[in-house]
Amino acid sequence: ASSEHPIAKAVAAHAKRLRQKFGSCTEEVPDVDDFEVHMGAGVSGKVGDRTVVVGNRRLMHACNVPICSKVEKYISENEILARTCILVSIDGKIAGAFSVTDPVKPEAKRVISFLHSMGISSIIVTGDNCATATAIANEVGIDEVFAEIDPVGKADKVKDLQVRLVSY
Repeated sequence: ASSEHPIAKAVAAHAKRLRQKFGSCTEEVPDVDDFEVHMGAGVSGKVGDRTVVVGNRRLMHACNVPICSKVEKYISENEILARTCILVSIDGKIAGAFSVTDPVKPEAKRVISFLHSMGISSIIVTGDNCATATAIANEVGIDEVFAEIDPVGKADKVKDLQVRLVSY
């Protein structure tokens, strides 16, 4: 709830609906202390005396949270389907995982195809994992994929690509 990220907002709204449907509407939602945004990876904080980390595989590794083979399999199966997996750990142990998807706009493939017919190549620069980014690129016909790039890295990549373009 403390994050400004669109996925976080959607998850918080969904959780609120679930609480209203299955839980007590008057039940207090605990505050998060020491809230921290891990750019391009997720968030962490303290809820009561527990440390909670919500984010991607890279963040779990950075926080020394082990990921069992069952969760790795879940991640792989979803990434191939162009879904982004979000892991939840409590006190250093995976407590849950879910996947989200941002559906490709119906006209995207047609637009990319039109650009190709004009001799314009297409590139995707995304924070999504490589498997998800590649699946989306293949679905719409994008030529080149740069994945798992944080917001600062995206700006740098665009500058690099602009320099590359000018060099031609």
